[in-house]
Order: sequence, then C-alpha cells, then structure tokens
Amino acid sequence: MIQRIQTLYLAIALGLMVSIFFGIYATYTPFVILTSASCVLLLATIFLFKARRLQIRLCIYTSLILLGQQVWMGAVYVKNMSELSFPVTTVFPIISIILVLLALRAISIDEALVQSYNRLRSKKEKK
Repeated sequence: MIQRIQTLYLAIALGLMVSIFFGIYATYTPFVILTSASCVLLLATIFLFKARRLQIRLCIYTSLILLGQQVWMGAVYVKNMSELSFPVTTVFPIISIILVLLALRAISIDEALVQSYNRLRSKKEKK
C-alpha cells in the first residue's frame, strides 16, 4: 500500500486538505463540510487499495468535490476581496485536484496491468 506512488499522491492531497482546517476558511461551515467530505473520500481511497475500480470512482468524486470547493472559495474571495487577505490555503484544492488526477492515472495503469495479467492467465488455462 505505502510503496505505491498513488498512495503518496493521495496522502499529500489529504495533508493539504487537512491543513485547510487551520486556515481562514475553517470559520465557514460549508467549507468545513466540503473539506471534511473530501478528506473522508481521500482517506477511503487510500485504504481501498485492493479495489482499484472503486478507487478510480472515488478519485473522480473527490476531484469533483474539490473543484466545486475551489470555485466556491474563489467566488467568496472575489466577493470579499477588500476584507480578506489571500491565504495560501486557497490554492490547496487546486494542488489536491492535480495530485488526485495523478493518482487516478497511476491507479488506471495498475488496473490495466492487472487486466493484462488476467488475460495471459486465461490463455494459459485454455491450453
């Protein structure tokens, strides 16, 4: 589990999303709910390493939640630009999306590799 690169990508994304709880957006309940949902999905994705197809689906759902959160954070920032300073945690969902997409790519490669092994095994068994 730990030796897979997608686990590293997902763990870094989880760390970034957890750090949002300590930023300015932790005072807004909707952002806390979205951040909590994305953290739970990232944690589930890390621990479901044997179910690669489910991992792929969870990565897609997580990236959609993160994209929605980023758009919402951007809208709140533009709306309250004079009152808020630009915290670094504002860009963490974008970085997390990139990391989740990299993990998704690595999981897809693993799944394709397993499928090719299964095809080879089935050909050997037929002979």
